Amino acid sequence: MTISLKAYAKINLFLDVMGRREDGYHDIRSLMQTVSLYDTVTVSVSDKRDGAVTLECDNAGVPCNEKNLAYRAAMLFYDEFGEKKETHIKIEKRIPVSAGLAGGSTDAAAVFVALNRLTGEPFSNAVLCAIGKKLGADIPFCILGGTAEVSGIGDVLTPLPDMSPLPIVVVKDGEGVSTPEAYRSLDAIFDGFTGQYAGGTAETGRYEALLSCLRNGDTDAISKNLYNVFEPAVLPHHSKASELKEFLLSSGAASAMMSGSGPSVFGIFRDNGSAERSASILNEGRETPIAFAVHPVGRGGVR
Repeated sequence: MTISLKAYAKINLFLDVMGRREDGYHDIRSLMQTVSLYDTVTVSVSDKRDGAVTLECDNAGVPCNEKNLAYRAAMLFYDEFGEKKETHIKIEKRIPVSAGLAGGSTDAAAVFVALNRLTGEPFSNAVLCAIGKKLGADIPFCILGGTAEVSGIGDVLTPLPDMSPLPIVVVKDGEGVSTPEAYRSLDAIFDGFTGQYAGGTAETGRYEALLSCLRNGDTDAISKNLYNVFEPAVLPHHSKASELKEFLLSSGAASAMMSGSGPSVFGIFRDNGSAERSASILNEGRETPIAFAVHPVGRGGVR
C-alpha cells in the first residue's frame, strides 16, 4: 500500500519569544501560515511485520537515517501503534533545507498522516499532533495547516479563518541557520527574556493588529504588521538574506520579512504578476530555484 502527500511549508507572519523555560525551551507567540511550496512524501507499507524502515531523498544534503525527522516520525508512530511494518519513505524536496520554513517538520507530519491512513486511522488528528509534539514543536501545526495562532513551544494551536489568497514570494539562498544557535543569539540580545523582555519584546500592539486583520480579512493591513524577533539575531550575520529582503521590497513587495529562525525571507505582493516576475529574476540562470511564487493554503495540513 502506498500514499503520496503534499507536505507544505509554513511562514511566520508574526513571531515573538515570550520567555525562556526551565527546560531550556522558549515559549513563543506566533501567527503561522501554510503556503503552497511543498515537498512530496510517498510512504509505502508492506504486510511484513517488524520489517525495516528505509528512506530515500532526491536532495543529497538530506540525511536518510535516524537523523531525519521523517524517519524518526515513522519509528515513533509505530512505537505508539504497537506494531511495526516494513516501510519505505521517499521524499522529493522542493522546500529549502535549514531555512525556517519547517521543511523537516512538514515531511515528518506527512509521514504521521500517511502511516495513520495506511494502518486504518487508529489515531485522531488531535492524537497525531500530541505524538508529533514529542518529535518537534512545528509538527502539530504542519499536520493541521492553514492559518493559526501558535503559542507554548509551538504546540498550542488556535485555528483562524483562512488567509486571503495574497501573492507571496519565498526565497532562500546561502547557508542555513541552526535554530538552537539562533535562540542562543536571541538570549544574548534580549537578556534571556527576563527583566524588561519577560513576556515578549513589547510588540503586543502589532500582534493584536495583525490578528484582527487575519480574522477580518483585511489584506491591506496585513503587510504593515509583520514581525519576527529573530531578525536582529540572524540578519546581521547573513548578508545574503538581508540583500534578498531588500530585493523583494524593491521589486514590488508591500512588505518583506524573515521566516522563523531564517535565513529564508518572504515578501507579500499586491499582484500575481509582480510576484512571479520577482521570483523569475531571482531564479534566472540557476539550475536549482531559490525563489518560489506561492499563495496561502487553507486548513487541512498535509494532503
